[in-house]
Amino acid sequence: MNNVPRPRHISIRDELGLAKSMPADKSHFEWRVNPALDEAPVIFLGLGPEPDKIPEWFDLPDNETFFYLDTPDFTGQIDGWLDRVPANFRPMAPENFTVASSARAHVVRYLPAQKAFPSFYGPLTARLTLADRPRPRLTRTVWLPVDNDALLVEELARAFADAGWRVVRIDHESLGKHPGRVLPDYLQEGVPDLFFSINFRGLDHFGLGQAILREAGVKVAVWMVDNPFNLLTAVKTEAWRELSLFVTDHSFIGPLIENGARRVTHLPLAASPALFQSGGTLPDHARDIEGKLIFVGRSQFPDREKFFAGETVPEDAAALVTDATGPTRFDYHWWRERLGIAPLWPGNRVRAVGAGAEFASNLWKKRCLNAAGRITIFGDDGWKDLDAPDADVRPVVDYYAHLPALYRTAGVVLNVTGMQLPAGLNQRNFDVWCAGGFLLTDTHPGLRIFPDELVEPVAYSRPADIHDMVIRRRERSPENRALRRAWRECILRDHTYANRVETIFRAMNLLSAQKA
Repeated sequence: MNNVPRPRHISIRDELGLAKSMPADKSHFEWRVNPALDEAPVIFLGLGPEPDKIPEWFDLPDNETFFYLDTPDFTGQIDGWLDRVPANFRPMAPENFTVASSARAHVVRYLPAQKAFPSFYGPLTARLTLADRPRPRLTRTVWLPVDNDALLVEELARAFADAGWRVVRIDHESLGKHPGRVLPDYLQEGVPDLFFSINFRGLDHFGLGQAILREAGVKVAVWMVDNPFNLLTAVKTEAWRELSLFVTDHSFIGPLIENGARRVTHLPLAASPALFQSGGTLPDHARDIEGKLIFVGRSQFPDREKFFAGETVPEDAAALVTDATGPTRFDYHWWRERLGIAPLWPGNRVRAVGAGAEFASNLWKKRCLNAAGRITIFGDDGWKDLDAPDADVRPVVDYYAHLPALYRTAGVVLNVTGMQLPAGLNQRNFDVWCAGGFLLTDTHPGLRIFPDELVEPVAYSRPADIHDMVIRRRERSPENRALRRAWRECILRDHTYANRVETIFRAMNLLSAQKA
């Protein structure tokens, strides 16, 4: 019979308000002993819920002084905690735990508290991880975390390079999984001016990578290309509020600030003339599209079913959307108000809002494609259940290799905007015109970044409008040629990724680095 007592687990609320178990057990302490130091102070990053047991667990003398850092958000939840701290343990101010001082000490971390209060412990662990060594400054250098799906990375990398910056692409997966090990190695080669993440790629859920970069002197930005609150469900630290945030949809600036964000800048998608103004080839299954109406897009975003697993759309709200005949866009903000979910962060309750917006998106897209008449659709098999006998569904095309040629060759390209981003534009709004094509798009607030005289002739508000607009706009009339030319000039002048990189420099006070 095993008589060894089981470790006690005290429950507290973490910085997100979630219940977390805090075991009172020596096995949950990590010692980082500096082998180069014979005699050095011992600093504890967290003492755990029973600090009086630490001298016994680690055979510590009572005539030697030990130092500790703990957050009141943790210690204040445990009755009598301060009275249980041994007399020879001295509190240390966080600002005194520097990269230099941590390198001259033996450091012990109470691990359960690190993820329960990452905003407090993250910067401390970052200083410990960086170690005290010189690092050269890499001026006008940006790190772009990338994965196998390099969409937008190519566009941004070209725009940064054209602005005179050195672009370093780094694997986002290793950064996200092992920031404490991977980032110091990268930083040893030099400290860049900017770490620019798309949708939090390269940043771990608990903010350690963000803290390491900030302690090293790197400016960190996240471009939320997709719905910000769908992305934030994976973030487990309040430290995201300190990031420089960019959003493709300006209607999220207010909600993000209401949820504590400090700096949010509108950064719409854009065009990359180097990739779309010329080039591209028609794949074999698109050789006959000249003069035709086409649509290119997927029927749902990747892993949609997994992301919204367990979410159901309320029947009464679904009926309102299904039966509606008016101009109302049942977008994300409509669902947020309808479902009354607040706050939008932290936690996963907000996914119910996204599930509703996705339901409305799917219905809207199908209604528009059903109403288009003769249309060739390049996408996945999800489009094959359309109620449109004249729709010709064909396999997907390669974004860079085929799309410029498709857009340039087709008579008209149809754009249907989803409901996850109420005022967000998609790549079609820029790429089609850049390639020399002609776009028809649904009306929504994101189009306000373009001149009204360009938007009005190409925007529809009802699916029933699409057919007649296609007939009128696919003609090679002087009016349509002039409109196509005006749109292209507008995109190339004001809405390229070079324009967007300039916005980034301005928002992050990097114009001086740009001119250096």
